[in-house]
Amino acid sequence: MSEDRLSTLSEKIIRLLIFEERFEHILEEVKGEKHSYIADELKLLIARDMVRPCRDLETEKASGILYDSDSLKDYSFTLTSKGLSYLEKFIK
Repeated sequence: MSEDRLSTLSEKIIRLLIFEERFEHILEEVKGEKHSYIADELKLLIARDMVRPCRDLETEKASGILYDSDSLKDYSFTLTSKGLSYLEKFIK
């Protein structure tokens, strides 16, 4: 695996996030993986500035960079420009 390439699981996740998606939808779409692995990978993508929390689903307010990493189900997520650039470069 190239240093620039993400894991297969990360690539599956970012493919889903061109548009805003709830965490539950990500879990439904990424079959065959443990929920904890998906959550950890999503947090890693956020830390790498490829994905960002988009909206707090309870308050319907934009969440910006702040989110509760123990309650991913309370948020929706989307790609950042860095995540979109990765898709354009590596995923056909």
